[in-house]
Amino acid sequence: MRKKFVHIIIMLLLAVVCNAQIDDLQRDYFRAQNFVLHGEPDSAMAIWTSHEEVAEFAECLADKLIDMEQYSKALEVSRKLEKVNQSEAQFRMSRIYAGMGFAEESVEYLGRHLAGKGARTYSQIIRCKEYENINRTQEWRDFWETPRYSKSDETFADVVYNISCGNYDYAIEILDGANTNSWKRNYLYAKAYYGLEKYAQALKCLEGINSKDVEVIALRFRIEKASGNYALAYETGKALLAIDRYNAENLLDFAEVCMNQKKYLEARRYTGRYLQCFPDNEKALYLDANLALLSEYKDDALVEASQLIAQNPSNAEYFKMRGELYYGYEMWDFAAYDFSMALDITPDDARLNYLLGMCRYYQATYEKACFYWRRAATGKSREAADMYYRYCEE
Repeated sequence: MRKKFVHIIIMLLLAVVCNAQIDDLQRDYFRAQNFVLHGEPDSAMAIWTSHEEVAEFAECLADKLIDMEQYSKALEVSRKLEKVNQSEAQFRMSRIYAGMGFAEESVEYLGRHLAGKGARTYSQIIRCKEYENINRTQEWRDFWETPRYSKSDETFADVVYNISCGNYDYAIEILDGANTNSWKRNYLYAKAYYGLEKYAQALKCLEGINSKDVEVIALRFRIEKASGNYALAYETGKALLAIDRYNAENLLDFAEVCMNQKKYLEARRYTGRYLQCFPDNEKALYLDANLALLSEYKDDALVEASQLIAQNPSNAEYFKMRGELYYGYEMWDFAAYDFSMALDITPDDARLNYLLGMCRYYQATYEKACFYWRRAATGKSREAADMYYRYCEE
């Protein structure tokens, strides 16, 4: 019995350690993304290099080295990557050899990449600038004389392009004429219907797909979330976070689902994780501020509302949020300032006029209070009309 207890304790400790390592990797990956966004590539590369044994980090490092035309270093990283993600490594090695002008080696690795799972489409490949160095060679011409894609692959590439352009009806028309019953066809049907906001049809297309591919789970999550089926989206979202942990947007999307499930503290765990790495992201700050309000952490909301105003002083909603917080704290001067700023942006907002009127009332500037209540009452604010007829009518 004692041995069994010790074994359970050890397993629990291992689980905690593993989860901590995953969280640390995720945080470092997002921190590197933030450095890239802020034009600090050297800092990002230092993080990628420190976790070169992880495929996602190695891919980012190799891509940056290729962009910088540091082909020898990029080749070294890609050879290590080949041990954990052969297809992605082969594609990068093809680009590297193309960049160095070695056409024979480049097309050799490109052929291996195209023969494996998850290969790029022709349009994705041709956009890589490295291939400009070899696209007039005999090796390149000979390579493309051999058919590299099936007819269905070409059809699906056309559908993906039209979906990306918002041509959803035309994408469906192409799929209707496709002579294949693959899961990819049903997935693309679902994606097109999702674009048309026909969520029931989109989900029906996904019903017959048992694939655990991340793109399928991500689409199912987005459809469930968009259609307001938050209970299902919550379960699908947990699965998505487990298999696509290096997509930062998943954290915010899942936090929104948690919020709609009234799991406010859980939602803040995800917005907090996101803000650790992207502290000035406007969408994340606004979401976390709303969650702080809903979970009665008003001081946190006040700090974040001030951050949002500093970043974007043209958004009335941020002034309104902070003004209402000051109003709740009975700080009438501060609240009146924020409501005034918000009204400069949205002068016809009835609630803002009512609240500013209340601030002026508590500041004992009754004429101004009546002025704003009258404006609010014109905007059909019953509260403002009651205050106006009670205190302002002669």
